[in-house]
Amino acid sequence: MNKWVSAALSAALLLTPAFAIAHGQAPQAAHGGQIQEANENWVEFVVTGTQLRFYVLDEGRKPVVAPHLSGVASVFIGGNVYKVALVPGSDNFLEGQLPVPVSGAFAATVLLKVRGQSASARFAIGY
Repeated sequence: MNKWVSAALSAALLLTPAFAIAHGQAPQAAHGGQIQEANENWVEFVVTGTQLRFYVLDEGRKPVVAPHLSGVASVFIGGNVYKVALVPGSDNFLEGQLPVPVSGAFAATVLLKVRGQSASARFAIGY
């Protein structure tokens, strides 16, 4: 599959709305990011320059401490898809670095393990 077709398919997957049964109304974004439901958890996505952070709250809206988290993000920026390994931060977040700074519209998908359970969320910023 050529690079253009791969990028187009990735964009379509990233931008397709994820329908899920919500566990009530989403909590307020405590860090200025965008909130999405990820299975039985809430994830806030914050990006600054090249730094990605994913803050995780459980179903009861309590922070899930970083040692119980792992994951990987795929970020679609300007026709390119970047896979970013996420490492636990000092609190209830995972973080990673992009090779290029984010500017303008972009989308991201995060695949998580939260206390050993799989979770995923999609984010579209500026679309």
